[in-house]
Amino acid sequence: MKNGSLGWFAFGSLASSSLSFVSIPVIAWVFADADIGKVSLLITASGLATIIFTLGLDQSYTREFHEVSDQGGLLLTAAAPGFALFTIAAILLWTWQPTWLSWMLFGERSLALSLFVTVYFFVVLVSRFLTLNHRMLEDGKRYALSFLLAKVTFVTLICLAYLKPERRLLDLLVAHGASVTVGFLYLLATTRSVWWRAHPSLISGSLLRRMLAFGIPTATSGLLFWGLEGVDKFMLRSLSSFSELGVYSIALSIAAMANVATSMFTTIWVPVVYRWVANNEDLSRIDQVTRHILAGTVFLIGTAGACTWMLEYALPEQHRRVQHLITACMLWPLFYALSETTGLGIAMTRSTQFGLLVAVLSLSVNVVLNLLLLPSLGSSGAAVSLAVAIWVFLALRTEVSHRIWRQVPRRSMYVWTLLALTLSVAHALLGPSMRTLILVGWFAFLACACMAFRSSVVECAVLVLKSLRRARGCV
Repeated sequence: MKNGSLGWFAFGSLASSSLSFVSIPVIAWVFADADIGKVSLLITASGLATIIFTLGLDQSYTREFHEVSDQGGLLLTAAAPGFALFTIAAILLWTWQPTWLSWMLFGERSLALSLFVTVYFFVVLVSRFLTLNHRMLEDGKRYALSFLLAKVTFVTLICLAYLKPERRLLDLLVAHGASVTVGFLYLLATTRSVWWRAHPSLISGSLLRRMLAFGIPTATSGLLFWGLEGVDKFMLRSLSSFSELGVYSIALSIAAMANVATSMFTTIWVPVVYRWVANNEDLSRIDQVTRHILAGTVFLIGTAGACTWMLEYALPEQHRRVQHLITACMLWPLFYALSETTGLGIAMTRSTQFGLLVAVLSLSVNVVLNLLLLPSLGSSGAAVSLAVAIWVFLALRTEVSHRIWRQVPRRSMYVWTLLALTLSVAHALLGPSMRTLILVGWFAFLACACMAFRSSVVECAVLVLKSLRRARGCV
C-alpha cells in the first residue's frame, strides 16, 4: 500500500475517533439515558439489517476483488441482490406492520419514526458497498473523508443541540440520520464512475453463484457474530430498562476508542493479506504482525485500565460507574482485531462452515452468561458476558485456523489475553469496592508487558523516530 493511502487511512481513523471522544461527554451530559439507549438499539439494528441484506456478498466482493478483472461488474453483482431483498422486505413490513420498527427500537408506535428507520437502514446498506470500492482500491483519502465528513456532521449537530433549552430523542436521531446521509452523498459522488454505468447486463450469473456460495455461510456467521455483539443490548431492553441500556451504551461508546487502532488495522490488513495470498508471497510475516498486534492490544487495555478513573471528571455523576466497565467493553474490538491475524485460515481456505461454528459457540456463551448475570448485575453483567464471549471467539478462531491452514504461535497470546480478560472482569465486578487493588493490578500488568514485549516497543520507538525525522525534513 502506498504511504499516502496508508497515511489517509490512519488520519481518518484518528480524526473520526477523536471527534467521537468529543461527542461522548456531550451526549452523556445533554441527553437522557433512555434516549441514548434507544439510539444504541437503532445503530445495533442497522448492523443486523446490513448483515441480512448484503447476503454476505460484501465479504465475497473483498474475496474476489483481486481475482476478477471487471471490478464494476463485481460491485453490481454483489450489491443488486441485497437491494432487491431490502425493497421486498420494506414493502411487506409497511403493508402489514407499519409501526413495528418504531415499537421495537423506541417503544413508540409512530409511522414517522418507522419511516426514518427504513431510510436509515437503506442509506447504511448502500454506503456499505460504496465504501468497499474505496477500501479495496486502497483509496485511503476518499475512504477516510467519507467517515470524517459524517462524523463532523454528527458532532456539529450534537453541539447545536446542547444550546437548545430542551433536548429530545428527535435531536439525537436527526444528528445520526444527517451524519450517515452526508457520508452517503459523498460516497455517491466519489464512486459515480462505477455506479453511473451500472446496468443489469453487468451482473454475472456464474460469478453471483460463486459469491453466494461463499457469502451466505459468511453472512450466517456474521449474523451470529452480530448476536455476539448485539444480543446483550436487546436483553438489557427486555430484562432491565432503556436507562440501564443507556449507561451500557456509553461504556461501549467510550471503549470504541480502541477502534482508532483496530479499525485502521483491519481496514488495511484484509486487502493486504489477500494480495499476499493471491501473489504467493511469504506468509511468515503474518506471525510478526500477530506479535505486534498482541503487544498493541496488551498495552492499550493496560493503559485504559490504569486511566479509567479520569472519566470521573468528564461524565455526570450518574455515569461514574461507566469507568469500571470500559476495559471489559474494550476487549471486543481489540480481541476481534487480534483474531483477524490468528484466524485467517477460515477465510483463506474458504472454510466458512468453521466460521459459522465458531460464531454459534461464542454466541451461546454470551447468551447463557447474560441470562445468568443480567438480572443481578445489569450493565456490569452485560460487559462481563461480552468480554468472556469475545475471548472464546478469539480462541476458537485461532485453534481452527491453526489446524486447517498454517500453524500459529499461540501460547503467548493465550497467556496475555487471559490475563487481560481476568483483570477486566475483576474491574467490572469489583472496581467500585476494590479500586486501589484493581489499579495496582493494571500497573503490574503494564510493567510485565514492557519486559515481555520489549522488542515490539523498540521497533515502535524506531518507527516513530523515523517518522519524526522525515516530517522534520519536510518542513
